[in-house]
Amino acid sequence: MEGYRGSNRGSFIAGRSVHNQCIERLWLDLKRVIKIYIIIFHYLEENCGLDIENEVYLYCLHYVYLPRLNNILKLFSDAWNSHSLRTEHNLIPIQLFTKGMMQYGIRGLEDSVINPTEYGIDWNGPIPSVESDTVIVNEPGNILDNDQYTNLISRVNPLQIDNCYGINVYLECVSVVAEILRNS
Repeated sequence: MEGYRGSNRGSFIAGRSVHNQCIERLWLDLKRVIKIYIIIFHYLEENCGLDIENEVYLYCLHYVYLPRLNNILKLFSDAWNSHSLRTEHNLIPIQLFTKGMMQYGIRGLEDSVINPTEYGIDWNGPIPSVESDTVIVNEPGNILDNDQYTNLISRVNPLQIDNCYGINVYLECVSVVAEILRNS
């Protein structure tokens, strides 16, 4: 929009995109899947003392919830890729992919990207504005050595069902990691 009308005009497209209904639907469905985790994380902050500045809490949050998130996202992906598409004669995405491979052959495997770090950059396009509202989240380092980690995985199964959305598993993980670090 700014490239067409010029900058500093306040040009923007407001509201939902009417041209990208499929991606809007995907985004809506995905948000429904992950909403429970947003609620859990807020609950942990407000009621269980989760402090995102504390590396033990952040480490335990990742240890317990990344496998859970990956599992639910895999289930979502499998379900999404298996749902029928009305506009494609009720074929599912996997069928469309296979049909395309059979009709047009395997493509793209030999395509080389000269510099993968520059993939997708349009050097002749408009210069993006500097975003000052970005959030930088540092990935937690591994605070445990190999023996300590082995001790942790022998005591806390991150996928254990606790009938409390993993909250009890997270709290147990914090307790175990704190004990392991105290005893080292």
